Amino acid sequence: MPDESPIRVLLVDDDEEAFHLTRAILDRIPSATFQLDYASSFEEGAKAVAREEHDVCLVDYVLESRSGIELVREARAALNRTPMILLTGKGRWEVDVEAMEAGAWDYLEKGKIDPDVMERTIRYAIERARAEAALRRSEARHRAMFDHLPIGLYRIGVDGVLLDANPALVQLVGYPDRRTLEVEYARNFFVSPEHRQLFLERLEGLGVLRGFESRLVRPDGRIVHVRNAARTHRDGRGRSVYVEGAVEDVSEEREVRDLQGRAARFSWIFATSGLAILLVRRDGTIQDANPEFLRTFAWQRGALRGRPFLELVAPADRDAVAGELGRITSGKLDDSKAQRRLLGTDGEILWTRLRLGLVRDANGGPDHVVVLVEDVAVA
Repeated sequence: MPDESPIRVLLVDDDEEAFHLTRAILDRIPSATFQLDYASSFEEGAKAVAREEHDVCLVDYVLESRSGIELVREARAALNRTPMILLTGKGRWEVDVEAMEAGAWDYLEKGKIDPDVMERTIRYAIERARAEAALRRSEARHRAMFDHLPIGLYRIGVDGVLLDANPALVQLVGYPDRRTLEVEYARNFFVSPEHRQLFLERLEGLGVLRGFESRLVRPDGRIVHVRNAARTHRDGRGRSVYVEGAVEDVSEEREVRDLQGRAARFSWIFATSGLAILLVRRDGTIQDANPEFLRTFAWQRGALRGRPFLELVAPADRDAVAGELGRITSGKLDDSKAQRRLLGTDGEILWTRLRLGLVRDANGGPDHVVVLVEDVAVA
């Protein structure tokens, strides 16, 4: 455990002698320093726990008015994530189960606590809490990207039951809510009914399917041409569990292709399937680039972070992209899509399809921009 600052420990126990004993045990741990605070009743302990000022809480199983289990349970119900360790007079399997069900991270049997046991239990609890906090932050970032990416994303069970869909997908098919997606589209995996069997056969055989084109009929009668990229997830026995993918409206692309007689391939790939992505701050500097972008455009992450995004744009297109980026970061435009030229690391002109999408903060204000980059061939 880090020793730069004391580890704040709260002891909730109605026996003051327990405080002195705990203090003595903590003082004998050489690998860290501790600040021990004391609450002598359930009520006092509940108030101290609610302040969330401590790294770990030690709670006696038996308190005068109510039990330590109740204190742990109430803290968890209030979404308090401070690690809580139960102190009990007798170590029994039933106590272990009860403590875990209430939300305690561990329990210690009084009379068997020495400095090594105390240090290890506190250290494991804090490390686990930090790992779970990091996981929650990661999940929140991925959820924000899922909800704000300007491309329809879905997750469907193998039986056709919709598990998740982002707002862009709801908008694409022209329905007011997710419920209608479950009835009208999810069972066909966002392809037309006549293409469903072919889509599933190819997906089952390949595991990953890119560029599958089909069409959907919106409730207003409009036909939407879509490109579906998907992959199937399997369990430990190799059985399909669910399908996730991305749906792009390519109606305009089909119109251009039909009118001009040339093929333009656009592949909006789900992030885990190789979609090149940049994250750009409101000030126009690059916050991060995913591995597919680095691989495709031969950049090093260190050379990109903090670099103005416009420096990657060819001079001939820089003013146009600057205007789009300015309107998006100011909140005047939610997204833009256009064919632009980027500069490779050696100055080579690279034709790309750029899609810039605004990600808003919790208050609805502009936060940052997601840039989806697809390398395209120009006929």
